[in-house]
Amino acid sequence: MMQLAVLSIHSSPLGRAGGKDTGGMSTYLRGLSLALGQRGHRVDLFTRRVDPGAETVCRLGPNVRLICPDDGLGELDKNLLYPHCPEVAESIVRFSKSDRCQYDYIFSHYWLSGVAGRILKERWHIPHLIMFHTLGRAKNETSPGENESALRLQTEADLARNCDLLVASAGGEKERMVEYFDLRPEKVALIPCGIDRNLFYPYDRQGRLAAKKQTGLLGDGKTILAVGRIEAVKGFYLLLDAAALLPAQDNFAVVIAGGEGRNKALNAALKEKARQPGLDGKVRFAGIIEHERLPLYYNAADAVAITSHYESFGLAALEALACGTPVVASPVGVLPELLGHNSAFGALVEGRDPARWAAAMRRVYRAGKPITGAALEAGLAPYSWPEAAKGLESALQAL
Repeated sequence: MMQLAVLSIHSSPLGRAGGKDTGGMSTYLRGLSLALGQRGHRVDLFTRRVDPGAETVCRLGPNVRLICPDDGLGELDKNLLYPHCPEVAESIVRFSKSDRCQYDYIFSHYWLSGVAGRILKERWHIPHLIMFHTLGRAKNETSPGENESALRLQTEADLARNCDLLVASAGGEKERMVEYFDLRPEKVALIPCGIDRNLFYPYDRQGRLAAKKQTGLLGDGKTILAVGRIEAVKGFYLLLDAAALLPAQDNFAVVIAGGEGRNKALNAALKEKARQPGLDGKVRFAGIIEHERLPLYYNAADAVAITSHYESFGLAALEALACGTPVVASPVGVLPELLGHNSAFGALVEGRDPARWAAAMRRVYRAGKPITGAALEAGLAPYSWPEAAKGLESALQAL
């Protein structure tokens, strides 16, 4: 049995997906931790306490606890957290002493947690794993409008070279780490994300019609869904440019499900763009959708668009496919593996030409049939939380 201290100091794993600092990472932490707990391992998930009234310890499932030690800092913006990582680490040390718990591994998520994890490694003398979830250099290189700091870029490089193991969720992300940080390939473990198939699954015809009704997407038109925070890296400008080229007789609608990002100017500009000719009245900003309600939206949609400049994995694509809804996507994250060998799952679109994207979206949503059957099951087989837990076990045994 392993005992893991899992760090997510800037974002609670119980935060609302699509919020300011929460997204796929929260889904990953919950899914993997619960799968590890089911396999008999003990997992303590550490996040900062921002609500003075919050309980220090909350049980999430068998062998899994969410722990919010008080570091005395109160609510603190993510961008101000770096110099306070020592205080955060000390609060975790104090808790471990009072709780008399010892760990075999530290598993840090995001670069800020990596800084705290590096301090804990020095205190506890145990191996330190890091999953960055996104790379600052990749965001800056691929996405106009992103401006991750030199501090983040240098810190990620230092952490990558000095931790015991990095974890990547897609082959392309592993290749980036090896190249960016000049690492041996064996320093990076490839462990794909998983999906809860009890939550994400294809509805039957009546169920899909009911989903359209519950999400307000009634009618015989076509719905293109995009899921993610409004950030430059998500490339929603391209989505709207492509949608503006779709023929009006298709009776289409575009739904963007996700919270507003930190860039208020981008939020305002995107909403203004949605009023351009060809789109006015056809674009809906649905805001944050609770994770448990996302399957309704995926099943109500005729296609899911992922126009991102960069994704370290692309969990929305996996969720959409699990609901039987085809995906039109950039070749980012795991998308080449998911879509590259099975055209029934949707389409990969090279480049960022709106006309090419419009043609691909129209081709996919006009096909009109949800994905079901053996091909879907085979395509999704590698992506489960139990498989991810097994992959992590193997990676740690090899250390």
